[in-house]
Amino acid sequence: MSDDDLKREAASAAVERYVESGMVVGLGTGTTATFAVRRIGELVASGELRDVRGVPTSARTMALANEL
Repeated sequence: MSDDDLKREAASAAVERYVESGMVVGLGTGTTATFAVRRIGELVASGELRDVRGVPTSARTMALANEL
């Protein structure tokens, strides 16, 4: 497994374990945070998560979250 694969798995596991509908979530910076933001976006798009609000720590993370 590559480093990115490991980061993706870690981010996905953290999102699925800790993020719940209605939460306000701090959205960090860096590659692992990018994978977490994308996973949150997937779960919101599928309806598995609802009403999740993110607080980004960088303009790049904010732009990514807004895309999703």
